[in-house]
Amino acid sequence: MNINYKKVIDLRKKLHQIAELSGSEHQTNLFLNEHLTHFQPDKFIEKIGGYGLAAVFSGKEPGPRTLFRADIDALPIEEINNFEYRSITSNVAHLCGHDGHSAILLGLAQALHRFPPLKGEVVLLFQPAEEIGKGAHQVIQDILFHTIYPDYAFALHNLPGFKNGAVVMRDKVFASASVGLQILMKGRHAHASQPETGLSPAKALIELMKEMIAYDEGLNKDEKYALLTITHVRLGDQAFGTAPGEALLQATLRSFDDMKLDDMRHYWSLRSAEVCKNYHLELTLSWHEYFPATVNDISATAFVSNAASKLGMHIISPDHPFRWSEDFGHFASVAPCCLFGLGAGIDHPNLHNSDYDFPDSLIQPGIELFENVIRQING
Repeated sequence: MNINYKKVIDLRKKLHQIAELSGSEHQTNLFLNEHLTHFQPDKFIEKIGGYGLAAVFSGKEPGPRTLFRADIDALPIEEINNFEYRSITSNVAHLCGHDGHSAILLGLAQALHRFPPLKGEVVLLFQPAEEIGKGAHQVIQDILFHTIYPDYAFALHNLPGFKNGAVVMRDKVFASASVGLQILMKGRHAHASQPETGLSPAKALIELMKEMIAYDEGLNKDEKYALLTITHVRLGDQAFGTAPGEALLQATLRSFDDMKLDDMRHYWSLRSAEVCKNYHLELTLSWHEYFPATVNDISATAFVSNAASKLGMHIISPDHPFRWSEDFGHFASVAPCCLFGLGAGIDHPNLHNSDYDFPDSLIQPGIELFENVIRQING
């Protein structure tokens, strides 16, 4: 393919330095814009779904449109790495490898510039706001999306804990559906010496927490995997003189099955309302960061499997879907999709760890895999 891998790695490190949070990827957009234009795509969308970009490379003959997605946002975590390309922004860092995913697509753009598809179109989509579950949906809802509406869609994610360079893939469900639940209960504050003059949500909070723990223990015995994790609790303020009048409870619900997740949402909506009514509390219930299950299409997965086999790459097929979520699942509503993993190393720091860094050894196999899929579909 005659790709300058050193240049691609340098671009990855520059992306790492300018890490930006979901929905705020302005500098990242400008950086990608500048470098993508060097490869002269046939069509170029500078902004889609927020700060997303799309570069389109066209063949001379009609054919399918194949989309490859990379996520571009970073995490609100302080990086402890001290290499020279560490994030220049405090408490913001690429600790999930989105800089590497984006670099792989930049390398693929270089390949397509030199050897464009023979038929149809190849779309390189750089998607914002993946970490908060909004980016893919925003891209799909953008009026510009109809100009790149795909016949197939592919994405990869690096996976620590698996052999470096191994291709981790499975048919059907690859990653869980999930959603964040926030329960805000309001009563009435009082002086700590006269709590009876107020209306404390403490008993309601404890009741819901106990039920959530018991509910989760029951879920783990269910044939359909599901999980409820309490992630944050707050009762009143940090003051010794005031009895609390407000409580906040947050939890994450997840399942391998979208319908099971819907059942969980329905149950906790009703149960939260019932508990608050019993204690005469005002309830504000809201849902956040929804991710549908990522369901791989058998035909799309076969293209990736064929590419990995042709390249002599080790293939790992997990028995069960992953518990984490990926908003790439939204693309399954518009086209046959495949999300797969590239092993980042057995002992590599885990995703979202403060010392994580994307392994540059994955850039070449990532580009080669995607390029092989292109040749199968678009020639």
